[in-house]
Amino acid sequence: MKVLHAYCLNHNLGDYALGYGLKKALRELIPIDLIAEVNLQGQVFDEYFINNINQKYDLLVIGGGGIIHGAHWPQGWFWLIEKELIKTIKIPFIVYAAGYNYFKDEDGIPERGIAHLRETAKHARLFSVRNDGSYERLYDQTAIDAKVIADPGFWIGRNQSFQRPAELPTDYIVIQLANDKPAHRFGGVNNYQDIVNNLRVLTAKLAKKFHVVFTPHVFDDIAISEDVAKGLDNVSIWPFSDLAFDKVEKTFGYYQYASCVIAMRGHGQIVPLSFGVPTISLENHHKHRELMELIGMGKYNVDVMDADLPSKVLDLVDLALADRQVIYNHLTNRLDLLWKETSSTIHTAFPDPIGQIETNK
Repeated sequence: MKVLHAYCLNHNLGDYALGYGLKKALRELIPIDLIAEVNLQGQVFDEYFINNINQKYDLLVIGGGGIIHGAHWPQGWFWLIEKELIKTIKIPFIVYAAGYNYFKDEDGIPERGIAHLRETAKHARLFSVRNDGSYERLYDQTAIDAKVIADPGFWIGRNQSFQRPAELPTDYIVIQLANDKPAHRFGGVNNYQDIVNNLRVLTAKLAKKFHVVFTPHVFDDIAISEDVAKGLDNVSIWPFSDLAFDKVEKTFGYYQYASCVIAMRGHGQIVPLSFGVPTISLENHHKHRELMELIGMGKYNVDVMDADLPSKVLDLVDLALADRQVIYNHLTNRLDLLWKETSSTIHTAFPDPIGQIETNK
């Protein structure tokens, strides 16, 4: 089977990580001869390109990631295809683990986006959303009864190990901070310094016992990492320019071997969870808390705006480290269940992938 994977290939290590996990899952679940890829946020699906994929590929996969976002985008979300052209895609296509990424203080999906998403769901072999509360948020606006499926980033750690970062000591803690869209993440840009001050208090206390490494996922994250780390001993920032974005596999080891991860981004949570690593969410979007609740780790969540963030996170770090084996066992069992659900979903959508696809063509 020849697959075209369309997902976000712009500026976020988390998107590249989920792309790695999705390809890994597809190769295990269905017969694959080729997986090509295009940037969902750059490739226009016009008549010429659609004719091209109809001829060259057997399956189109759209997502995952937070692709249900962007009210200013032409279609009200990230897929650049005119609504009337969706039905001209002759090969099966699936929307895989899409994330509803609108913040609470945004207006949500515009009307043209609702109509476009409904048309997409009408023609898709599978329309699925990721397991972070996206189902409820999408259904409330569109009445689309999407299938919930695990974010593909959860499969990065499945039966696989990565290289340990040579520059880090045996015991270290990862802090992954987010700095794009500060007006939404921080309740307004004026709150930035208060959040940085709290994070500096937290980092200074952690660094007395552990090395602390900051792991920016987008370029904008470097600045907040530097502001928090400035002048503190026993801290470092991973070499973003050496990793982004073609060497994303090198980032996975930072998460796999961490004693604990503290994360502001969804894939800052998902990647370490895929290895069974204790993870604490710094909630700045409701998806962060909802993902932790759905994975059975709801108590390991602190609102990034919480004035008592340093003490609350420190308490959770102590709890997580004391219960590390319990957490590992819990996550291993939960991931096994999620994999079975993912496998069932894909095999239900493609009970006889090759024969079914040839019939459609």
